[in-house]
Amino acid sequence: MSRTLTTLFLVASLISGVLFFIPDNSAEYDEEFYEEQPYLQYDFHINSFKTKEWYNHTYGEYGFPDQHQIAFPGDEEFEYSELSASVYLRREYSQEESQEFRKLAIKSFTLYEMDKNYKKQINQILNGTIMGTLTLEQAISEIAELTNSTDSLYFELLNKDIALKELITLDMIKWIRDEFDIESMITNIPSTNLDNRILAVNETITSYSNGNITAYDCISLLEDDSHSDYYHEDDDADDFNFNVPIVTINGVQAVFTDWNFESVGPSSSLLGPLSGNGQERLWIGQWMHVVFPNLTHTPREYTIYFDWPDENFTGKETNFFFSVGHGQIITEVSTENSVDYMGYNSLEESYQEWFSFKGKNGSVKPLTAKFIPGYGKTDGSTDWQEAVNYASNLTYQNQSGHLATITTLEEAELIYSLLDGNSYWLGGFHNLSSPEYTEPSGGWEWISGEPFNHSFWPTETDVDGRFCYNEVLNDRSWDIKEEECIEEGNVWISEYYVEPNEAGSEDCLEVWGFDKYLNDAPCKSRGWMGFVVEYELNGSNHYEAYDPTWEWDEENQTHILGYVIAIPLTDDERNDILKEEGDPDADNDGIVDEFDDDDDNDGILDENDMDDDNDGIEDDSDVCPGTPIGESVDVDGCSASQILDDISKDDGSLPGFNFVLASFSVALIAIIRKRRQ
Repeated sequence: MSRTLTTLFLVASLISGVLFFIPDNSAEYDEEFYEEQPYLQYDFHINSFKTKEWYNHTYGEYGFPDQHQIAFPGDEEFEYSELSASVYLRREYSQEESQEFRKLAIKSFTLYEMDKNYKKQINQILNGTIMGTLTLEQAISEIAELTNSTDSLYFELLNKDIALKELITLDMIKWIRDEFDIESMITNIPSTNLDNRILAVNETITSYSNGNITAYDCISLLEDDSHSDYYHEDDDADDFNFNVPIVTINGVQAVFTDWNFESVGPSSSLLGPLSGNGQERLWIGQWMHVVFPNLTHTPREYTIYFDWPDENFTGKETNFFFSVGHGQIITEVSTENSVDYMGYNSLEESYQEWFSFKGKNGSVKPLTAKFIPGYGKTDGSTDWQEAVNYASNLTYQNQSGHLATITTLEEAELIYSLLDGNSYWLGGFHNLSSPEYTEPSGGWEWISGEPFNHSFWPTETDVDGRFCYNEVLNDRSWDIKEEECIEEGNVWISEYYVEPNEAGSEDCLEVWGFDKYLNDAPCKSRGWMGFVVEYELNGSNHYEAYDPTWEWDEENQTHILGYVIAIPLTDDERNDILKEEGDPDADNDGIVDEFDDDDDNDGILDENDMDDDNDGIEDDSDVCPGTPIGESVDVDGCSASQILDDISKDDGSLPGFNFVLASFSVALIAIIRKRRQ
């Protein structure tokens, strides 16, 4: 299909959308937030209490994580950190704010595209000097002319009043989700590389014109200018708090920094006029880091004060969540708001690690809460040490058990075959007293005393982080290619161990039953863990996996925790669960790609196939794996259906035939424009 015919098809689609589109919601519904979402969700999380200090970094061998010597409280190297937190804020914006955001998104994306084209044109001119078709002086002159014309276009667009009839495309939505800079919402001016790139190029050319640098140095600097990131750094950005609430801990006012855009939706409303939902309100999600200056996070009691006096929530649904990190518990909550302890009747009966509240009739009252170092109740669940004790009291054929260990592949496969979708304790632990102890992987041991086999930690391939490792010098080189990593003692590393990672105080070993995935975990469990028991018998060992269960004690009117033998999930059951969760099945054979040895049904096993979904984009560069067979893709390996699926996840469905028709046309234009030759 030609581009002209495709464009005509798009226009026809848009016209039909205007004439015949029937909105999914009533006019009254447009004034409200969309179904099952609150007006505001506010999650405030106190970061974990620090019990370890990493220092004295050394490289890990092969694909293992780098190692760190560790200090503990009382050691000379240990230092308590500043108390910090994080906030996730998702709220509905007014119609006016939503329309301003759409305009900002259109303008930001257009400037992004302009910057991309500007860099491309500069590189084409620079390539002319390499090919000998342009002298250095000619290239500098052409870049100067290009910069002046681009500068004019930049200011013209910056001052342009964007109308909502401007088309928001699928490419734009994808860019918004991946790269939108939330700081641009502060001043309603797009954050872009372009203006600072133009400034840098002009400074370089001016320096050449004034005789300060040679033509060769000028060309070299211009090449650097065309590749550098020049995003605005607004000094006042962190001081603009988007009408955030008052939060203090022990009287110290919270400072909100590092604003990050997380998401926007619903997608049909973001598309605006294209979908017929241009008047609907959007929700916008954002993350921020919170610090309490000069308040050291030491082992003591802290008091949080929370109030939002400048925001009117009357008649609007709000959800507020407060939580503390591992190693801390909440001891007191005082407020007139309606508090929920996550289903428990009181704070004392709960985990003591989180609570939520809603304002009465939308009116949010001040709140005070206290927290201290400690570990909350786990509702009878078994932590690692309790699992060790429990297993040692079990017997099989008169032989006492212990938490299972894994030393061979055959043993691992046998243990994994016993598990369902639960998480299970194993007999591995990080011996903090071992002379080999470092974080995250030095000093792991089995309770049986057997050698710890690190080869069973999960791995993944890191395309951008591959390096050449010298086993003799324990050194890494990132600036050479695989074919250059050939000297004696060198090993090319492309696969990394993703566990253990010490994401907190993680010193005990668990296995995720569904994924058959080893993970270093906090020894104090927050959930209902199972465990695997090993009985060492003459000839062969016996293994049993146990799941937690509760039986109702009528006499005492309470549930009693017990354990039953786990019923393993079959491969078919695992496959069905993944299908239900929407995992890709590129060849549509009913087997999700994770379990399919030949994802694209091309007769080449995936382990030997560099393009698993057979879409023409090699796996290392494929942003959208699992492309359905026969669908055309863009340079990132994404088909129209995959992009549509991605942007519609928040709604669960797309809004009507004409929207789909028009959206498909937009995607088709993008594919024709971007398809690989």
